[in-house]
Amino acid sequence: MNSNIKNICFINNFNNESFIESCLKSVFNQTRPFDEIIIVDDGSTDRSLEVISHFLIDHKNLQILQKENQGQLSTFNEALLLIPDKAQIFLLDGDDLYPRDYLEATLKAIGRSQWDFAFCDREGFEGEQYAPKSAMLNELPSYYFYETSALVRSRECWIGNATSCISLSSELFKKIFPYPIGRMKKYWADDHLIYISSVLGAEKIYLPSVRIGWRNHLNNITKLPYSEDDIKSRHLAIAKAINWYCDKYCIARYPGILEYFKEYKMLGPHWQKQLDLPNQYRMPNRLLRDLAKQFYKNHLSAVRKIFIKDL
Repeated sequence: MNSNIKNICFINNFNNESFIESCLKSVFNQTRPFDEIIIVDDGSTDRSLEVISHFLIDHKNLQILQKENQGQLSTFNEALLLIPDKAQIFLLDGDDLYPRDYLEATLKAIGRSQWDFAFCDREGFEGEQYAPKSAMLNELPSYYFYETSALVRSRECWIGNATSCISLSSELFKKIFPYPIGRMKKYWADDHLIYISSVLGAEKIYLPSVRIGWRNHLNNITKLPYSEDDIKSRHLAIAKAINWYCDKYCIARYPGILEYFKEYKMLGPHWQKQLDLPNQYRMPNRLLRDLAKQFYKNHLSAVRKIFIKDL
């Protein structure tokens, strides 16, 4: 392991007064300690900050940033101020918790101190007594996705898990953030991290042997009702984000056929089925339509610019 790599736990918090104490205890009681803990509070109106402040007394490696309420994704923009180079960032929601051996189990499962993006499983619990005691689920080997940019740009494949189950490098974090959020309702941090990390070519690692504790409570965002308009808004936000990063990093919005098939083949039958991908022989027509649509869009944009210039 590279001793120069820092392991940092980043916690986003909003009105988790009832849960943030047990969340922080789970972080500070790790069998392998985190080097730093960063909390960004998204304008809580309850006693969250008062609870957190008690931990500052005994834990000098804890930092807190406070901001106005703008949504979970905005906390990642704010955290950028405190994220050092050469670090691995472990994400945790303020209402969830880590089993005591989570960091140790994750590092063991990955087998190295640096990686782009990793995700594990979660085990739901309600009362504290039912939270998982160990992060180890089994001895299954980790699965390496290598690159999935073409799959995501073409199919918007979900290759990841909930925010609390994700870790990523500081290098990737700084490529993803800051992002101009604007007024985007029903757009989750999970969506942004999972889709955009793939678009940027991150190698993803699935750890089936590791789990976190996911608190199953009434106010959990995944339990809230969503209308058809909410779902439409979410898909539009995802597409907007993919377009924004493709423009920023000069990535073709739609992949070529050979690029797509290369990634498709690397997945193997199991993940092709898991991601609900069609048979590869059904894909060329769709890919060609997307490429043609992008070509005409770019062509019309160029003609429009010339027309406006001539005026």
